[in-house]
Amino acid sequence: MERIYYAGIETPFGTVWAAKTKKGLVQVHANGERDSFIAELSRRVPGDYIEDPSMFEALEEGLREWGEGKPVTFDMPFDLRGTEFQKDVWRAIHAIPHGKLSSYKRLAEAIGRPKAVRAVGNAVGSNPCGLVIPCHRIIWSNGGLGGFGGGFDPERLNNKRRLLMTEGVLPRVEGKPEREADLTKLFED
Repeated sequence: MERIYYAGIETPFGTVWAAKTKKGLVQVHANGERDSFIAELSRRVPGDYIEDPSMFEALEEGLREWGEGKPVTFDMPFDLRGTEFQKDVWRAIHAIPHGKLSSYKRLAEAIGRPKAVRAVGNAVGSNPCGLVIPCHRIIWSNGGLGGFGGGFDPERLNNKRRLLMTEGVLPRVEGKPEREADLTKLFED
């Protein structure tokens, strides 16, 4: 059976759960408890799970710096499990720099599938490595926040706002700061 290492990493946003194989990072989740993380991981990546925080020291340092608002590029190996289309979308998301945004439409164009905007949205929503593959940087073409974590409920959207505030994209205010800013100005060139 494949060995899968995992750990909970303490960050300013709470515990981030991460898992990796010998090939690279396979899953990262910023919300939930250990048991729900392992349950979801086991549905996607069956294996022998071994808790080993020492395997995640570089990720922990990157998350700490990112949580302090520093621009961090998570240059580490990935073991992405999904369709080739999904992997193309996830790689395109990973390429979006700190402090910049993209849209579902722009991602579709970037991967050479300009008519696949809805499918891109589905791939963004199924991103297995949130924060590290920064799907919070994807918004609607008109500057609206779009969804987050596969949904549109207020708690998820508030999480997306907090992540964008951490990166300096949104002002640090309560409410819906994106309504006061033209986020399309932050689209990656």
